[in-house]
Amino acid sequence: AADVYGLGACALSPDAVRSIFAAKGRPSNNPLIVHVASLEQARSLSSHWPEIADTLARHFWPGPITFVVPRASTIPDEVTAGLDSVGLRFPAHPIAQALIRAANVPICAPSANRYTHVSPTRAEHVIASLGDRVPWVIDGGPTRVGIESTVLSLLEERPKILRHGMISHEQLEEVLGAGSVDQLRPDAIIEDRAAPSPGLARKHYSPTCPVFLVEQIPWGELTAQDGVLLCGDASREDSDAAIVSLPASPQAYANGIYGVLHRFEREARARIFILMPPTTSEWR
Repeated sequence: AADVYGLGACALSPDAVRSIFAAKGRPSNNPLIVHVASLEQARSLSSHWPEIADTLARHFWPGPITFVVPRASTIPDEVTAGLDSVGLRFPAHPIAQALIRAANVPICAPSANRYTHVSPTRAEHVIASLGDRVPWVIDGGPTRVGIESTVLSLLEERPKILRHGMISHEQLEEVLGAGSVDQLRPDAIIEDRAAPSPGLARKHYSPTCPVFLVEQIPWGELTAQDGVLLCGDASREDSDAAIVSLPASPQAYANGIYGVLHRFEREARARIFILMPPTTSEWR
């Protein structure tokens, strides 16, 4: 899809869905997002399609946002971790849309990587992470967004962001009105029960080497085995470490960050230091 590469299976087949969890090593209490190729297909997968979902779909679909709605009886428990809700998304990428139409079924798909590992933004990232656990990979080139979709719950009267993504809180309130959208606590962690959204585990999107998010890069302590990720025109010192700077734009930074983490991991860096990016709302 346009956000990150996904590991897909027929969303209506319990056996197919279980194969996703087996390939990723993903716990069964972590629900999957179901991808559709039309608004009509999305409506058919919900037992009660909220009117607000039509409003939001007009503005943001196809695109990187998932709506959590009451699920239809055709959606197996394996997809939703047994919950009565399901996350639905209409991806913008033409290859994703073509695949769903060709399969003629909704496709559930988490990111195509081992559980907790860095999400893939290129086909080679999928192959490096999953290897022969998947029979084939569609190479659609580098992804356009680079991070996971925003997840918005529409189960209650007030919409609630369950996972932040490229569709921001501010963009949603531009459509729905100021003060109309709640957010899950930033430190919300759900591991002992079924979660309403992916991305709420304690550890996710994680390289195999230690990562440090810092206010200042400890230049004097770095070695040639370390990797450094800067933002914009942040100052840098002479260092033997591998240094990458991403643009000081939320969109460009999001598009590049996973690729940098994959590169540092491929190079077997001992540590990764990430300079804290801006903390304004558009960077959330």
